[in-house]
Amino acid sequence: MTVLVVGAGYIGAALIAACLRAGERVVALENGFATDLNAVAGLGALGDFTLVRGDVRDREAVDAAFRSADEVTSVYLLAAQASANPDAASPEFTEEVNLRGPRHIIEAALDVSRKRGVAPPPVVYGSSFHCYGPELTGTIDEGRPYGVQGDLSHLSKIYAEKLGEMYARRDGITFAPIRLGIVYGVGPVMKQDRRFITVPHAFCLRRIRCEPVMVTASGARPLAFCHLNDAVAALRVATVGVPDGTYAPANAVSEILTAYEVRDAVDHVARDAGIAVPDDGRVPELPSRFTVISRLATAGWSPQRRMREAIAEVMAHFCQVVPA
Repeated sequence: MTVLVVGAGYIGAALIAACLRAGERVVALENGFATDLNAVAGLGALGDFTLVRGDVRDREAVDAAFRSADEVTSVYLLAAQASANPDAASPEFTEEVNLRGPRHIIEAALDVSRKRGVAPPPVVYGSSFHCYGPELTGTIDEGRPYGVQGDLSHLSKIYAEKLGEMYARRDGITFAPIRLGIVYGVGPVMKQDRRFITVPHAFCLRRIRCEPVMVTASGARPLAFCHLNDAVAALRVATVGVPDGTYAPANAVSEILTAYEVRDAVDHVARDAGIAVPDDGRVPELPSRFTVISRLATAGWSPQRRMREAIAEVMAHFCQVVPA
């Protein structure tokens, strides 16, 4: 019985650690794009862990990961070029990883199950709450239509979700996209390259480096956030109570904040750490917030961490690793 984690980056590594601590055997497929493979390999100290170096664009590498996993009970698909930063990767790379990769994983899971004469393992996909688009109002549940997209990375999430829905209806594989808010928090794999980190981490790094933290007018728009621990917990219960062969999207959001409020939380911690915090401008009047409903509540999931308290751990981590 093995869990296969495809993509052992920031979220994937934290998921692997949680699975290993729970006594599960884990095989991970990772290509090393924007991820420290040494940090990933170090997870082996936590339990029965095999790291397969390979790329989801390469079907042979995907098949090798399934062979290493032996009897797969669950597949977590987290491999993606997830950054909206235009300097993060070429459009071609983003398309190949984010569009071709999910098809390779689903088809490999189906092929293995057919050869063994068993039901295919469920695929849990790391999607994004951003699929609903900007300017959200009201109550957002999983039935909300997709919204306007502004970059290839987030647009590709919609494609992968619909791809999984097609295979679920046509071939009977369970596919559960987890629409994560902006994820932050300390995990086994932490990045400092600004092309590949989220807003809370970027704000912490800027304060530590005594750089301005400027927020544009759009920073008053409410955004969905999810602490890393809550994200991992959501992924792990994604298929609880879900019938086999079902397409089952779910929201995973800890709280709704604006970029200004994130900056305020970071500044509060920075001052406590003795870091000089300049006045970066007036906070505009904040608009009304939307609310989020998640089907995962029926599986016992509820967010446990909040930005105001948890961001101190992020600041402390970066204070330790960033040169003075």
